[in-house]
Amino acid sequence: MIHMTNGYDPMLAAADRADEMKANGEEVGLLHSVAYVTFQELATRVSHRNTGKACNDPIADKMLQRIAADENLHMIFYRNICGAGMDIAPDQTLRAVTDIVTNFQMPGAGMPNFRRHGVLMAKHGIYDLRQHLDEVIAPVLRKWNIFDRTDFTPDGEKTRDDLAAFLEQLEKDATRFEEMRDRALAREAAKREKKAS
Repeated sequence: MIHMTNGYDPMLAAADRADEMKANGEEVGLLHSVAYVTFQELATRVSHRNTGKACNDPIADKMLQRIAADENLHMIFYRNICGAGMDIAPDQTLRAVTDIVTNFQMPGAGMPNFRRHGVLMAKHGIYDLRQHLDEVIAPVLRKWNIFDRTDFTPDGEKTRDDLAAFLEQLEKDATRFEEMRDRALAREAAKREKKAS
């Protein structure tokens, strides 16, 4: 109810970028919205699918498979629209995609206890940085051929360089998170084993 009452702005997390856009007379519009839902629908598909697997309940798993399949259809629709934007206005679309990727939050980010629940989901393999990078961002960018396109202006090339630098850092962050999670899970397993003996 809180989330539905507050609504969601895909650029809310990017306060600095949103201020810069206002100063330049730009608006968050269709390109930002379509870029956001492309990644958000795919992220939701991944997390629903992984939740189904983690349930250990065949009925819940089957239901969540169905929901995940619907999320995938939504993602394909938005990805195709955004891909058309990339063909029509490559620089502007890449700018919107980069704004969204570098400031991405799930729509529930403003909900009470969202951060705590997000940590639990990441800890238990429902949705984490590695999945976000490898199963959400990378496939979409590959589909749009972002790093092999030749139709960007120098401004677009700079935006692509910014995106590449962000993805490089995200790769490092994902690896660091996985190492920390593995150590924490090993400690918890050792504690359980010690208690059992």
